[in-house]
Amino acid sequence: MELLKCEVLSDLIEGFPFGYMVLIRGDLGMGKTLLVKLLAKSVLNNYPLLYVTFDDNPESVVDDFKNFSDRLFIIDGFTISDQRKVKSPNVIDFITEFDPGQVINKVGQAVYSKGVRGLIIDSINDLLVNVDPRGLIAMLKQLKALSRSRNLVSFIVAHVTTEDVDNLLNTVEYVFDGVIEMEFDENMANIGIPVRRLRIKRMKGISHSMNWFYFTTAKGTIVPIDINEIKNMLKNTLESLGVQIQGG
Repeated sequence: MELLKCEVLSDLIEGFPFGYMVLIRGDLGMGKTLLVKLLAKSVLNNYPLLYVTFDDNPESVVDDFKNFSDRLFIIDGFTISDQRKVKSPNVIDFITEFDPGQVINKVGQAVYSKGVRGLIIDSINDLLVNVDPRGLIAMLKQLKALSRSRNLVSFIVAHVTTEDVDNLLNTVEYVFDGVIEMEFDENMANIGIPVRRLRIKRMKGISHSMNWFYFTTAKGTIVPIDINEIKNMLKNTLESLGVQIQGG
């Protein structure tokens, strides 16, 4: 089985199988787009990549991958309501409406014509709120079938912005081969320390850790942090102030 290696996640999983479609979900500001760009660069090291951008302008995407411009192909869903379309050789098509059929057709044409081995969609939130759930599931199943038939590794980003979106994602999760969750550690957040973490919730048929991976971001990458060290530092600080920690 051919695997896509990703150094920042190497402690959690050996790699992501080509032919799989993976959901990356979490609240805003968790680092999902950064993670997916690191995964995209892992693809671009060896293969062409199709990047469908709904959340960021194509110029920013091109700039992020300027060292791989000959392997990067973009479908622009960001300027859907803007007549000023980006004129870049990397932009090969445009999404003109939030229609699952159009998304499938344009992605499929690009995959076949450009011979890509990786697919990024960042994000599907515009589709989540504009498309009937049955149409959304049908689209996701077709993307999954495309990943299988063309041996793509596909990463789909979704921002959990509301309870309704969260519930909808829970409903469609079964379509994906794997799910990566990203969130704040609730216990640490409750005491005013925002610490981000991620885990591989599911990855069909692939050995992986389900432990939470605590991290921060620096210099365009994900950096692991030792949560136990932070907890011990906090405990020592509180005790030095005369605050007794239960069980300490």
